[in-house]
Formats: sequence, C-alpha cells, structure tokens
Amino acid sequence: MRRSLAIASAAAAVSVAAGAPLHAQGSMVDQQSACMAARAGAGVATPCDDGSTVWFNPGAMAMSPSAIGVGVALVRAGNTFKYDPGMAPTSDESIEREDATVPVPQAYVNFRASSRLAVGVSALAPYGLGLEWDVCPATDPRCGRTNFEGRFTGYDNQLRGFYVQPTVAYQVIPGRLSLGAGVDYVMGKIDVSRRQFGPETVGLGRTEVADVNLQGEGTGWTYHVGGMLQLGEGTYLGARYLGSAEVDLDGDATFDPVPTGNPGVDAVIAAGLPKNQGVGTTLTFPSQVVVGLGARMHPRVNLMGDFQRTHWSSFDVLPVQFETTAPDTLVLGYNDANTFRLAADFQATDALVVRAGFRYNEAATPRATPLLPEGERNYYTLGLGYRVTRALSTDFSFQYINQPPRAGAVLPGGPRAGIYESRGMVFNFTLAYRFGGAAEQP
Repeated sequence: MRRSLAIASAAAAVSVAAGAPLHAQGSMVDQQSACMAARAGAGVATPCDDGSTVWFNPGAMAMSPSAIGVGVALVRAGNTFKYDPGMAPTSDESIEREDATVPVPQAYVNFRASSRLAVGVSALAPYGLGLEWDVCPATDPRCGRTNFEGRFTGYDNQLRGFYVQPTVAYQVIPGRLSLGAGVDYVMGKIDVSRRQFGPETVGLGRTEVADVNLQGEGTGWTYHVGGMLQLGEGTYLGARYLGSAEVDLDGDATFDPVPTGNPGVDAVIAAGLPKNQGVGTTLTFPSQVVVGLGARMHPRVNLMGDFQRTHWSSFDVLPVQFETTAPDTLVLGYNDANTFRLAADFQATDALVVRAGFRYNEAATPRATPLLPEGERNYYTLGLGYRVTRALSTDFSFQYINQPPRAGAVLPGGPRAGIYESRGMVFNFTLAYRFGGAAEQP
C-alpha cells in the first residue's frame, strides 16, 4: 500500500502539469497583451507596439518603438460534469465547478538602443493552472454535501510557470529584416491534492483512506528566437520559436489519513501510510513554433493570420523520485497540437483602433478528466485601443471561449463516466508608454 499511495501522489503532480483552466490549450496562457488578445493572439508578423513584441516576436523589437507596457488578464472559467445514466455514485447527476477569476499579470520593456539595435525584457506567466472541485474535507468525508468522485484524480491543483526574458534584436537589413534572440529564466511551482482509495483486498477499493498533497518548486532555463521580414509594401512575414524548458522541482509529499468510520480499520490504514517525505521531478514546459503573415490591405485596415504548433508530447514520460520510496516513471500520452488564428485591426480614428479575431485550437490531451476538462476550442475576440497622447495608450479586450462538450472519466484510469462542459471568458487590460526616438509600427 505504501508504494501505491506514493505513485498515486506522483500521478496527481504530473497530470496537473498538463491540466488547464478554460483559457488556453493545455496549460498555456497566451493572453499576454490586451492588444494581441483582441486579435486572438494573431500578429507574429505585425506585433503590437506596446512592448509585448519581446514575447510575441523578439525579432520585431528592432522595428518597433521603445515602449514600457504593463497589463493583466482576468481569466474567468468554470466547468460542469454530467454523469451518464447509471454512472453517478450518488443522487448528484451533475457536479458544478463554480466560476472563478484568476489574474495573470505581465510587464514588458523594449528599448531602441540605436536605429538598428533593440534590447528588452519581459516578465510573464505563459503557463498556468488553477482547478478546484467541491469536495468534503478530509476530516469529515461524509459531510452531506457535494463530494465529487473526481477527488480521486485531483480536486485542488495549482501550477505556475513564470518566465523572465532578457532579449536583444538587430535589423540585419535595415527596414527589411530583423532578428532577435534571448534567454528565459523559468520559475515553476506546483501544489496538488487528491484522495486515495483503500486496498481492494479488504473491501476498501471505493473508500477514501488518505488525503495526498504534493508541493514543489524549482527553476530552469531555455531560449527564444524570432524574425520579421518585409515581403513588400505593408506585407510582413514573422516567426518565433520558444524552446522547451526543463524545470527541476523539489518539494514535499504529505499523506494524511481519512477516517472510514471504523476505528480498527483506521488504525491499520494509518500504520500503513507512507511517511511525509521529500519528492522531486522534472516538468518540461513545451516548446512552441509560430509563423504568420500580416498585410496592410488599406491605410486603415491590417489583416493577420498565424499558425502555431505546441509540442505537448514533452509531457509523455516523466520520472518521479521519492525520498524514501522507490522511483517511478509515469506515461501520460499527451499529444502535440495545432492552433490557427485570424485577426483584423481597423483604425477608426487617429486615436482609436478596433480589433477582432478568431482562434481555433486542437485538444492537447487524449480525453477529459477532473484535472484536465479541456477539448478543442473556438475563441471569439474583440478589443479597443486608444491613444491618450502620442506616447501613452491603453488597450482593452474581451475573449469568449466556446468548447464543445467532451466525454471523459472521473476515476484514475477509469472508463467514460459522463460529459464535461466548460465555459470561459478573458478580460485583458494593458497600459503602454512609448519613449525616445520611436520607430513607426509596421
């Protein structure tokens, strides 16, 4: 039983790394600028001039104005699980995960050191997770209210991946071709919780006997590169690549007994639980490649289209090391996935820009679970940008996310039990200040 519980806690930790609230594919958060979010993330060829080009295309920094940008994305999401007929263990035929709002801040600096050279830095969280289902407390497992069966897979899970990106860019061909590159210092953190079944040999196979929690944090490094090429008057080609980041996490695993109502059984279970111990693993945040085109079709209209490939398969196999328990390797089966984006900017007045976009992304996981109630998604976006002065601007955007219902399981390795429904929206706000000898935006 010691080994089964330890492996279970590792499974919770690893699965959450690829879990997601309803705001992006996998655990990716790409609403890193209100201007770019209004375009559904499109614009690698013609990024916004609010400083966020450090992230969206580092090569374009040397063809963008000096700018400081700060912003926040407010991600609001929730889920409902509806059991198939005859699959609910209680009278609760559907389980609601209440809508919750999570703020995701970001900050950027792009400085034009000369007419051809730019340096900059960004600080942002491109990967993140926050999921909590309604369950009874471990001290009162028969509390009489909703106690979602998915707690045996995971019920309170957090993941954060925070990146700091010092970057440099240079116009190789003045006014035509600019390339950029930088390093990424990555800080990762997890905090996951789940319940554990008892031994089937003593009739406790569907009874919770332990509450398992794992916390860990660590750091790693990777790199990013990008380029921007003018194909013709008002037409640009852009590309960027973000390398995968291996983050070594060290932390603690705790195993607390959950009372079964039988003191004799509880004593045996408590004696067999693993002791609280250190744990370590390596999370690999996936690499991304993005290519796109931007074209100024009219003095007031700019059109953009992007394609992105995210290599989620880096989550496929992951080793877990326990302080006093034998190590294990977990196979997760996540898949690489594609994202397609289309967007348009309309310069309504000299000060006001109206933006709209559409995005479709494939699912990154083989099926929905309590840790990962995701599927293929359609994003519909609108936004406004307003120049308060020549140097100061503000942007606001709104995204509505539509995800079709997706069949899934509730128990670890279990069969289909019902349908996950997801809902979500994202509000973005960015304030940007341009300074120095600013170049005009493409």
